[in-house]
Amino acid sequence: MDRTTRTMSHPDAAPGSVLDTKAIRGQLRAWALWDARGLRRGGWLGLLDGLCIGGFAWGLSHMVSDLFQKNQSLIYLWPSLALTVISLAVRAIIGLYNQKLGMETARRIVSHIRLDIMEKALAGRVDSARHQARLNALFEDTESLEGYYARFRQADLSARVLPLVFIAVMAIVSPVSAGILLLTLLPFVALMAILGMTSADESKRQLDALSRLSNLFVDRIRALPLILSFDAGPRQVGIVGRAARDVAERTLRVLKIAFVTSAVLEFFSALSVALIAIYCGFYLLGQLPFPVPEVLTLAKAFFVLALAPEVYAPMRRLAAAYHDQQTAMAAAQRLMALDISPDIAAQPALKDAPEVTYDAVTCTFPDDPDFRIGPVSFTARPGQVVALKGPTGSGKTTLLRLLLGHGRHEGAVRVNGQPLIDLSRSIAWVSQNPPILAGSLADNLNLANRQADPNEVIEKFGLNTLVITRESALSAPIDERGSGLSGGERRKIGLARAALKAAPLWVLDEPTADLDPAAEADLIARLPDLFKGRTVILSSHSPALCALADRVVEL
Repeated sequence: MDRTTRTMSHPDAAPGSVLDTKAIRGQLRAWALWDARGLRRGGWLGLLDGLCIGGFAWGLSHMVSDLFQKNQSLIYLWPSLALTVISLAVRAIIGLYNQKLGMETARRIVSHIRLDIMEKALAGRVDSARHQARLNALFEDTESLEGYYARFRQADLSARVLPLVFIAVMAIVSPVSAGILLLTLLPFVALMAILGMTSADESKRQLDALSRLSNLFVDRIRALPLILSFDAGPRQVGIVGRAARDVAERTLRVLKIAFVTSAVLEFFSALSVALIAIYCGFYLLGQLPFPVPEVLTLAKAFFVLALAPEVYAPMRRLAAAYHDQQTAMAAAQRLMALDISPDIAAQPALKDAPEVTYDAVTCTFPDDPDFRIGPVSFTARPGQVVALKGPTGSGKTTLLRLLLGHGRHEGAVRVNGQPLIDLSRSIAWVSQNPPILAGSLADNLNLANRQADPNEVIEKFGLNTLVITRESALSAPIDERGSGLSGGERRKIGLARAALKAAPLWVLDEPTADLDPAAEADLIARLPDLFKGRTVILSSHSPALCALADRVVEL
């Protein structure tokens, strides 16, 4: 199975779109291929557990039958007793090992899914700006898949196979008893199907509510200084409280369906065992009011009675794990709705400044099909600087992000005359709000090139003042929010970080915004030396920065 088959199968699904059940199940099966061997092993062990049940019922029935035969020596009890004990012991060992195997298999599959999604996010194929909430919920969503792979798949296989096998064995011993089980099994399956459809909808709503609560809580913690400064604490507590109550109410609805499902299962299970017990009892006493086309001995009757509860046991385990499937389907739908760009062919890093061509490019948006940007056409020749200029909202950032693999577009974006390739190794990207990693200033500067000397860019980008104010050391700590850094300082760190990467293509989004006139003029004076030997595509409102460009594209 190649790697692309394991990835998201519906990249065109917009956030909030409803994917059909068949597509979701197909994606769950595709993810299962990450550890298909472990899942197969668990399935076979589950079926082997059924054989142990059959051995236990046979041994127990013959042991009881032999006890009632007074002329039978006790030595003849040992084979049936040994089979009963061995079957119970083997079943316990299989159950313990299978439970451990199922959890380990699920962990491996979920780890691969997380790494797969994070790999796409880090490669720029997930629009983290649009889907930040979904990426924040990545842990909760993928965690919800564990029960599906650890318990449900095996329980589903056992519930499909073992009841029919048990009924077939019972039909050989007592066709009437097998018929009774079938009569109780058919309405049970119908009711379970109805309850399952209801449970699927409620599980999806509960998972959505839980994700909203998680994102809301994280967002409010991050914005805590702002909330406290405006004395908005009580109101925010109320908002989080309402979200928590919504999760509790939806969880209770899911539990209510689970209790109803258990009640239906127990009713039909008890009904089938009671009917078989009544039939076998009246037959052995010779009190049946009608003739039956079978001969039932004590051993056969006891075997049927011992095996009858086990017909519903796999379905009881399936019902206990059914919520895992509904939760997994809801989680899979949310993960599939991540905006993952189509696979872009991996290419070696570009050695020289490339030619970048936008040919009648029009950007489209799945959640607003009527809004479009473009068409835009221009060519940035090797070593040229092209500036995109236009009012706020004209699409400058959207057009730049196409080079990162973000967004959808019509028309063609070509690099050196070829369709857009994976530029992650050849591009230096500076966004409007350069991200700051928790760590030191040196960690942030060396993000793209661990071998570079950050001292090379301290003076060049005017970060010497920043370093002095931070204990005059590149090891000075910076938190993930960049507390204490101004917007201009963030821009300088982003540009310095890009300068340390030997990238022949620079893509800069408003690189001089948030700088005062003097700092902007100082930075613009340094940029021509940095642009040499590189193709640069930038967006800006600054006339002074646009004056550096070989071509200005008005939007």
